[in-house]
Amino acid sequence: MAGADDGVGAGDVPLGPTWLDEPCPRWCTRDHREDDHPEDRYHQGEPSVFTTVAGAGDSVPPGASLRPMSLGVRMGRQIGEERTWLLLEPLEDRHPRVVLSLEAARALVQHLTQQLAPADLGH
Repeated sequence: MAGADDGVGAGDVPLGPTWLDEPCPRWCTRDHREDDHPEDRYHQGEPSVFTTVAGAGDSVPPGASLRPMSLGVRMGRQIGEERTWLLLEPLEDRHPRVVLSLEAARALVQHLTQQLAPADLGH
């Protein structure tokens, strides 16, 4: 018989995949499916998207390898894991990709703010 903890609701309609044994975080917008591959079983937030330029960074001058791209910033966490990650990745390609812990992402915001301060002052 279906119970409150087995993922089955009124009328024996599953509330989610049988493998999803934890609640989604409030930021998760991913559509979890029963047939998701084990590597695809994760919580994912809706990405913030912006257009920029990026490149390998190993050319001189640095701008010589730049190309336009759309970057997405989103949160993610594997099912059963405790650590949530912030991902910064291009929408059109697999690289460059940066994966940060939430602590590192917060530190990055502070460092970016510090680096941008002189530009904001017109110096």
